[in-house]
Amino acid sequence: MRYYTNTALHLFHSIGCIYPFKPRGLFCINKNQLNLEDTLMTIRYKLCTLLIMLLTASAQAAVNPPIVATPKAKAYFLDTVLWPYKATTKTYNIPVCWEKLSQSTAAERANVVTAIANTWQKYSLARFTGWGQCPLSPLFFNGIRITVDNVGNPMSALGTQGNGKIGVMRLNFRLNTLNKASSDRYYPFSTPQTLFARCRRDNPNTALNICIQSEAIHEFGHILGLAHEQNRPYGFDRPVIPPRGACLLRDDNPNRLPQGTFTTYGNTLFTDYDPNSMMNYCRSLYFGRTDLSVLDKLAIRVYYGQMPSFDSRTRILTIPRIQKYNGTILSGSFNLISGNRFQQSASLKSTTTPSMSPATLYANGVLYVPELKYINAAGHVNQILRATLRTISSGLYQNSWIRTQPTKFLPVQN
Repeated sequence: MRYYTNTALHLFHSIGCIYPFKPRGLFCINKNQLNLEDTLMTIRYKLCTLLIMLLTASAQAAVNPPIVATPKAKAYFLDTVLWPYKATTKTYNIPVCWEKLSQSTAAERANVVTAIANTWQKYSLARFTGWGQCPLSPLFFNGIRITVDNVGNPMSALGTQGNGKIGVMRLNFRLNTLNKASSDRYYPFSTPQTLFARCRRDNPNTALNICIQSEAIHEFGHILGLAHEQNRPYGFDRPVIPPRGACLLRDDNPNRLPQGTFTTYGNTLFTDYDPNSMMNYCRSLYFGRTDLSVLDKLAIRVYYGQMPSFDSRTRILTIPRIQKYNGTILSGSFNLISGNRFQQSASLKSTTTPSMSPATLYANGVLYVPELKYINAAGHVNQILRATLRTISSGLYQNSWIRTQPTKFLPVQN
């Protein structure tokens, strides 16, 4: 920009833009050489005008440089690495195995299983299965291979990026790894601290097994496709002033993972920024907590809960599970035929499909959908809605819906 600015200034002087101009009709020409037929003067005016615009824009950019959110800096879910739903088990089945059982005790492994059962599995249809010794032959394992690494920091790739790969999912059961000194105003310490000390700094007197549970819950969130919440970009709904100082400045390094480079950022935003997320380093008393936030639970239902969905590309509303007033369990799909009217695609069918967000069909003909995910033209979920469909005639419904998340909708975020 500096090179172009200097060039523009040189041209500005060279073609005589410093001499006085006076308006006349559509053009401005030199008042001492007034000649409407003079084509050269007209060209000079136009060139001067363009140069003035360029110089003005350059000066504004120097004073107020634009804030640009880089494409990678979208966070929350990476929806290209989600684990698939299996109709046979009616779950999102994710096999898990331990690289070497000798690296840990049965009690340590059971501690992790309990932590995941009480969090991600409790609030979704995701099911981590197996938990035995990883097979030695064949080397490929269709699932997550956990390495217990009591020297390094815990880590995990997002979603299916870690499928079958050795060394990508790591847990630390000793937490005696030293972290470098920090000047973070919330976590100042002049000498290196162990991970366990950091956990107890957040939550005094916390037992080691609880700190390990906290670590595991966070890493298994990554396995489900959740990126770090604090890495949401400025310019969207993340506070411009970091609420926890330097924690928002920490960046993920995709090259730290073995067996290649992995995407460590999400690509879709459909909730408000969540300062209380399990995936947020800036969470209050972060290390040692084992509870999911309200938005953590919502997020996991969106992709692993068989939540009703409206696809704006096909204009079809799909409801996997409808609880009818007489106890019947149904499923159905509906076509949006006008701004607020849905036509039932076919008769509602009996189903055994589970859902963490079932709809309800009342005796008065009202179909209530407490939450549904809206899929935009790019194929991403970008908002959560609540819908009420009132029967007009057989199979025809008048719809009204409101957005529940995010509370401040930014269409450009997806």
